[in-house]
Amino acid sequence: MRYFTAIMLLLLVMTTAHTQQDILDSQSTQKKVEKCLYATYGFNFTEAKAIQKELAEEMPEHPVAWFLNALITYWEFFPILPDDPEVSSFIFDMDRAIDLAGEILARDRGSMEGIFFDMHARAFKAMFWADNGKPGRVIADLNNMYRSTMLGIDYKTTFNEFYFSSGLYNYYIEAYVEKHPMYKPIALLFRRGDKRLGLTELEYAINNTTYIRHEARLFMSLIQLNYEKNMALALEQAAYLYNHFPRNIYYAGQYLIILVHCEQYAVASALNANLDNKHDGFHRMIHQLINGFISEKQKNDPSMAKLQYEEAIRHSENYGPIANLYAAIAYAGLARIAEKEGDPVAARKHIKNSSRLSDYEFILEFR
Repeated sequence: MRYFTAIMLLLLVMTTAHTQQDILDSQSTQKKVEKCLYATYGFNFTEAKAIQKELAEEMPEHPVAWFLNALITYWEFFPILPDDPEVSSFIFDMDRAIDLAGEILARDRGSMEGIFFDMHARAFKAMFWADNGKPGRVIADLNNMYRSTMLGIDYKTTFNEFYFSSGLYNYYIEAYVEKHPMYKPIALLFRRGDKRLGLTELEYAINNTTYIRHEARLFMSLIQLNYEKNMALALEQAAYLYNHFPRNIYYAGQYLIILVHCEQYAVASALNANLDNKHDGFHRMIHQLINGFISEKQKNDPSMAKLQYEEAIRHSENYGPIANLYAAIAYAGLARIAEKEGDPVAARKHIKNSSRLSDYEFILEFR
């Protein structure tokens, strides 16, 4: 369930706080929030912090500045791990946003503004804990976020941004249970979804929303890669995100992974060469993972590929569950090499490790 929880919470949070009515009524504030988010996702943190500071001075008792500050912290130090010193400031800012949203709701229980900020701050905290393998920290906020999500589905024709959370809920509540039938009894307790409708709503969000179109593209790419098996569409959406936010290591990593699985090794090699692999271990992990794939598949150098995959795995061990996908892909590469070298025992061992870390079918389907 940790994977399902993390996905659902990330879907909820990425609408961010821009659709609440008061901010929509102020074009200048709206533009500042939009610019702050664009700078944050683009890893232009000096600009993002300057805009966030302006918003904090203009609205010191409003949740938006606190939420944005937490978001900046999350991406500036991505990936944040549970024992990192930045966690305390991230959690403090999100909790402050929740408190201020609570004050809004105390004055008006039906306030769309209060509902949005309360949901998003709780969801982002929960996503952080779930991605780091601590699902117990998530449970307390689930009821609140589920109720808010249902409200969003009902209000989507009023606020286009709701099409994103509605689309993701409609898709994942059905797709996840199809892939993991054991959770069907639990899913019956929740509102039914509709995969086709969910994809239509996501497409609408990509083309008709102001603030969450980038997140809609990300999850459309993930859905096409992991569930619908449409690699061309997955690649198209990932390319858009990379081209707009090339310094964002998460977007870059997703794009590179899809490129190598689409056998576009020349493009992947060129982009990987520009990756700042000296930045930190997370960057180096992705850099070596892609190098391994290229050495194995394009250069036909299994010895070098094996070393590069093993180095990627070593780096992944420093990041815990948030790096599992990258380690799973590296183990799958080691399994392919072992099979070609006539070592079925090692191949089975690597496949087992890959499957343990990620059940994404595209990883082991590549042969």
